[in-house]
Amino acid sequence: MITKISEKCNRDYTRSSIKFKIVNFPFIFCCFTYFFSSAQSLKLVGKYCDLQTGDLARLCYVKETLAVLTHSPNQLAVEKSSNTLYFSFDFGQGEYIPGILNISTKKLTVLKGPKDAFAIAINDTSREVYFGGSYGVYKYNPIEKSLKQLLVPDLDVWWLFVKNNMLYFIKFPTLYAYCYHNRTVRSVERLKTSSIQQFVVDEGNNIFFINSSGLYGVKNESENITMLRSDTKFLGMTIDNKGDVFASADDGIYIVDRIVAKVKKVVNIPGVLGLTFDKNNHLIYSDSHEITRLVAVSSNTYNDINSIK
Repeated sequence: MITKISEKCNRDYTRSSIKFKIVNFPFIFCCFTYFFSSAQSLKLVGKYCDLQTGDLARLCYVKETLAVLTHSPNQLAVEKSSNTLYFSFDFGQGEYIPGILNISTKKLTVLKGPKDAFAIAINDTSREVYFGGSYGVYKYNPIEKSLKQLLVPDLDVWWLFVKNNMLYFIKFPTLYAYCYHNRTVRSVERLKTSSIQQFVVDEGNNIFFINSSGLYGVKNESENITMLRSDTKFLGMTIDNKGDVFASADDGIYIVDRIVAKVKKVVNIPGVLGLTFDKNNHLIYSDSHEITRLVAVSSNTYNDINSIK
């Protein structure tokens, strides 16, 4: 089924020249055990098998709890070279702050500095981390421990995504998509008439996005919007290390078959708010109070715990 989204943008967006402003923030790294705790020895807390298919060679999953939070963790991103998970969580007063978990060492800390870090994205090339929220966009360099703020007036960010050094974001409350490059902000042309909750851009420059009415795709060099699924409430999106597009929904996690433009459920876990993949391409997801990793194993080694890495 193909449909055109025809929502009109109620105002024009003019390109504006903007710069990064260096801000001297006091960096405070501390363990907030009051709010959440990490699995210091990362125990295997259970096994989970996707039983959707009768394929005897299907993958099963060992479920690992990475962190337990009093307030819901939201958007997730992994810096692959250090295998460090960045996530936003509700501080308890409507303000989101970034948590940092080194998946290898299990060290869990909080980064104080970015205000209202609701959205998170990582530039895999530069290793820089972007935080976005009601105070705009911050760029954090974890090596230099430096923080810069994107100087854009009246910028409230709902979603961030980085592709080929291009920073994409969704403005709140309009939920329109924009990109930032070479100190210039402009609307994403193929999405300029669409209200969007989250979107990703794959290696072929195809765009996939979700909103309140479903999951959609836009092929490279096309403005035709294809509805991929409309009978499911989608909550989050990400791309794995192989370039496959995944979307979480209220009834499970789906993968998008980009060749035949179909959406298939791969794991029956309801209520997933955010999802990402670690450096070994293991799925990490968050729900209302936990961050969990699924380590995929083949069915014939499912009972061999020592094979899990």
